[in-house]
Amino acid sequence: FTGNRVASMCYGHEKVYFVIGQNKVTADYESAVYRARNTAAPRNAKRLNAATPCAREGNRCYDCRSPARICRVLSVLWSKPVSGDCEVLLIGEDLGY
Repeated sequence: FTGNRVASMCYGHEKVYFVIGQNKVTADYESAVYRARNTAAPRNAKRLNAATPCAREGNRCYDCRSPARICRVLSVLWSKPVSGDCEVLLIGEDLGY
């Protein structure tokens, strides 16, 4: 709800590891954002019992204004942040949502 995971990717840690399952890889930026909002967020909201339309229906983002909205923050790394180091680990199986 606060964006703390997103913020910590960009600042604060000397080394950040991104462990990414094959189900998170998409063809382009637009399909990645679509997937995050309409696949991952509703499933995660449902898992957390959030009081949001996507958690109740479980099928898509409703761009709600709910105080329980979990998809408040989006971070895109176009290149490695200046401070710290990043490593991407691609896993050949589905991980999470």
